[in-house]
Amino acid sequence: MNDTALDLIDSTTYPIHRPGSATYSALVARCRDDLADRSACLLPGFVTEEARVRMVAEVDRAAPSAFPCRNAHNVYLEEHDGAFPPDHPRRRLQATDLDSVAFDQMRPTDGLHQLYSWDPLLSFIADVLNKEHYYRMADPFAALTVNVMREGQNHGWHFDESEATTTLMVQAPEEGGAFEYAPNVRPEEGGSYDTVERVLRGSYPDVRTLAVKPGTLILFVGYHSMHQVTPVKGPVTRYVATLCYKDRPNVCNSPEVQKLFYGRTA
Repeated sequence: MNDTALDLIDSTTYPIHRPGSATYSALVARCRDDLADRSACLLPGFVTEEARVRMVAEVDRAAPSAFPCRNAHNVYLEEHDGAFPPDHPRRRLQATDLDSVAFDQMRPTDGLHQLYSWDPLLSFIADVLNKEHYYRMADPFAALTVNVMREGQNHGWHFDESEATTTLMVQAPEEGGAFEYAPNVRPEEGGSYDTVERVLRGSYPDVRTLAVKPGTLILFVGYHSMHQVTPVKGPVTRYVATLCYKDRPNVCNSPEVQKLFYGRTA
């Protein structure tokens, strides 16, 4: 076990290294309830302020080499399907403008790398999601990434490829950069796309905003919940790390998603 990662977190509030304890069980239960109630669970102050400042400095070092993602995509992050009409929600283009630091651009000694590689974090997230088996992602780019968003940059509406995502707010902007989502709106196979269309048009009434402070760990059901990040305002760059885990071993993103967010394929 990588014990150095324990020093990165508030282990008193979040005793994820003590499975079986009463406080651990209560934490898991609370997270499960939050995910069931609102499709999201926030753990504020998960990493210590000292660790967060260190992570900011490490991302500052890597950010100049981040891939500039300036692409249009549909909400499913898939190639366009000509079977649907041009104005169908599956073909409506969303603009995403951000820079992406890939896993292979981080050092093993970096705080985020150590946290992602820490077995107790993997086991904790698996327990929250009721996963008997859970694995770190094998994708050399997407296993651990940082979205870098400077003034004016945004992330367009989309669904995630994974059922649930784990992110860490490393640095928040002065204004903007809000995480907005519409919970549980993904149509089932052959289902109605009316709700997706309403979200895209800005007329859906249940679009929510997560108020996320730096140092917060977020668990989010992004496969079923459509979400976006509004444009960043001000000189402070928004850094959000995504820690990717999967139900089975050796999973990589599709070539389309790799190309979209990292500019290369494995």
